[in-house]
Amino acid sequence: MEGLKPAKILIVHQGGVGDFILCLPAFGSIRQHYPGSRIELMGYPRILQLVEGRYYVDQGKSIDQVGLGPFYLEDGKLGGRVFGYFADFDLAFLFFHDRNIIFSDNVRRTGIKRVFTISPFPEKGRRVHVIDHMLSFLSWMGIPPGESIPRIFLLEEDRWFAEVWLRQRGAFDGMRKGLVAFHPGSGSQKKLWPIENFLDLAERITRDLRLNTILLSGPAEREYLGSGLERMRAIIPIWAEDLPLIHVASILDKCRYYIGNDSGITHLAAAVGIPTIALFGPTDPEIWGPRGERVAILEKHLGCSPCTQEELEGCNQQRCLELIEVEEVIERAKSLM
Repeated sequence: MEGLKPAKILIVHQGGVGDFILCLPAFGSIRQHYPGSRIELMGYPRILQLVEGRYYVDQGKSIDQVGLGPFYLEDGKLGGRVFGYFADFDLAFLFFHDRNIIFSDNVRRTGIKRVFTISPFPEKGRRVHVIDHMLSFLSWMGIPPGESIPRIFLLEEDRWFAEVWLRQRGAFDGMRKGLVAFHPGSGSQKKLWPIENFLDLAERITRDLRLNTILLSGPAEREYLGSGLERMRAIIPIWAEDLPLIHVASILDKCRYYIGNDSGITHLAAAVGIPTIALFGPTDPEIWGPRGERVAILEKHLGCSPCTQEELEGCNQQRCLELIEVEEVIERAKSLM
């Protein structure tokens, strides 16, 4: 990208945890290409903590507090502080699907000289990983692609939090022996490995591999796993519930490995850098899978999987997940040890 180096760059992202983590290599490429620029990222506050002041961006801005309503309207009435906030930037990257380019056009109306919209989704029918898709787009713009593996950069205070948190729960000795983290949830109930399998897996890892276990969960899991989550609590001694994402990341950093469904937390574990076993069913890991040096994806290649969103909505039994056996996961876990 030719021209003067921008003094201030704005990145806007409106997706969930998994989508956000898959954007990290693109954010890193922007940082690498503009090392002296100040970069701010507008997004959801619970996710911003993963990158704010941690290499990728200098400061985060809550998308919930900005008041972006008029920016989604054609010829929306722009003004006030939000107009002035946008106008202060020299360059903007919008990481979301702006189908009618209304949002992008309104951002340009604030006076930002260069605005680029990068869809986080590959074109329909194009089987390319979303990370490669975004890096390819940046390369076309003249921004050389950097590392293609997402990374979370933990600070000493993060690692200290995890150690204290585990000590308070009597898990520090278990950490030395080996902690295995489980996350039985996902953003979609149709991406869940059967809870009975997680129960069996947790018991066998404790009994046969003699490792300690930790359960990661939040409000979504309580809502749709119900009694299954309570049964997991009964056999897993350590629970990490409703923690800030950066604290989840710091606890994951202390674990020997992680096992979970296609979810944002699975992408987080891979980005922290620990061995990660991801259980995939209806989603195509060639496009959406977590990336890392120590990531293993277990899936069953059925005639109907991976499937489209429309097919998934009409599917009442996820055989693609049910057919992944506990023994397969155990054997993969042993290989990671």
